[in-house]
Amino acid sequence: MPPVTVTVVLGEGEIVALDRYIDEHRPGRSRAEAVSEIVALWAGSQGSRDVPPDEGMRPEELNASNDS
Repeated sequence: MPPVTVTVVLGEGEIVALDRYIDEHRPGRSRAEAVSEIVALWAGSQGSRDVPPDEGMRPEELNASNDS
C-alpha cells in the first residue's frame, strides 16, 4: 500500500510534548516525520493481524444462560 497523507489536529499540550520529544530523541525531524515514526512504532507493537477476528457466538450457541 502506498503512503497515505493523514491530517491530525493536536492541542497545545500535545504540540509541546511532541516538540520536546523531537528535541530529545529526534533532532532535526519535522513534526510530521516524528508523528509518522511514533505511529509506526505503535503499530509494530500491536502484534500480527494474521489472527482472525473473534466473531462471537454463533446463533445456535445463544440461549438464556449466556445473556448478560
